[in-house]
Amino acid sequence: MRLSSQFGKAAMGAAVLLLLAGCAGERDAGGAVVGTSERPASWTDLPVRTGARDVVHTDVDDRPHTVRITVRSLVRGSEKDMRGARVGEELKGTVPHYLTFEVTNTGPRRIPDPFMVDSDLVLMGTDWEDGQEAHLSGGRPGGADLPCANFPPETLAPGASYEVCVTYALPEGVGVLSVLHYAGGYHDETAAVAVWPVDGGVETVSAGLAEPGDVIPVRHGADEDGILELPATPVSVRRGNMADLKDAGLPLTEEERRGVPYYVSVTYTNTDTSDLYNDQSDRIRLLTRDGRQIPEKSHYFMDSEVPGCPSDWIFATVPTGDSVTQCSIHVVTGEGQKPFAVGFDQVDRAGLVAWRAEGL
Repeated sequence: MRLSSQFGKAAMGAAVLLLLAGCAGERDAGGAVVGTSERPASWTDLPVRTGARDVVHTDVDDRPHTVRITVRSLVRGSEKDMRGARVGEELKGTVPHYLTFEVTNTGPRRIPDPFMVDSDLVLMGTDWEDGQEAHLSGGRPGGADLPCANFPPETLAPGASYEVCVTYALPEGVGVLSVLHYAGGYHDETAAVAVWPVDGGVETVSAGLAEPGDVIPVRHGADEDGILELPATPVSVRRGNMADLKDAGLPLTEEERRGVPYYVSVTYTNTDTSDLYNDQSDRIRLLTRDGRQIPEKSHYFMDSEVPGCPSDWIFATVPTGDSVTQCSIHVVTGEGQKPFAVGFDQVDRAGLVAWRAEGL
């Protein structure tokens, strides 16, 4: 699950970490990294769509700063790069990916701790999981542990820029779908999102999607019975209208109020030996082609009915052998963004069960 803006930012700001960014070499007087070592033959350039995006960076004090991020390159390294590097044990055996980009302060104010811009970026894998950003504690000059080292300035003046290269770790065999920047802070799906797609990523993800009518057991957390597997299948994904939510009392951000609501209905069957009080809508994700995971807007407490998304299942139990269809509300923000797949975030298991949304 993704962290909130304040928690994620505070955690990163409090940690004494050297974030790995910039290609290996020696630092010049301005804090930039210059010079590179010879590339191993095992490295591969990935076809990320490079270019500049004007975004908003939110600092630890919730002050917004306008920033231009220009992606330069994305390189898949080798698992061998991680051997001997002083990273956490959980990263051993993963494959590092080196994202090089430039950060420019386009606003009128000086930006404190500009390395925090890294925390707004996500490398989205073709397994629907975020790549884990690699960190060093007390790293050596020149980034000797890995071919990425971070030498950001302490502050970034208006009009100033610096180039960085951040290391992200993905499991062996997992490709890259896209690079994402979340304007609201640390992975805030309700905020504006900038996207740098990786060519071929959508095709890889699409090949692994279940078809809309497929029934798949999903791991469900039952308070008294532990983890149950419930056969599930999506029934429909319907585009709604903001007018539908006018009296619903949902907590919407300003960005969401300019978005488009979608209603996702999924049918579950109770295969357990006892009645089931079943509410799985909080585990449904509406997925976009760029890898965004749009969670539901909780409406189980609402007295009013949302047209096209009935909620009368909320206070009912499901007898053994019976089925129930639940509807969840997801607000998609961003121009041109639309549903690509329906995902279920399983209990105690990484990754998503995902069905193709086309045809629903």
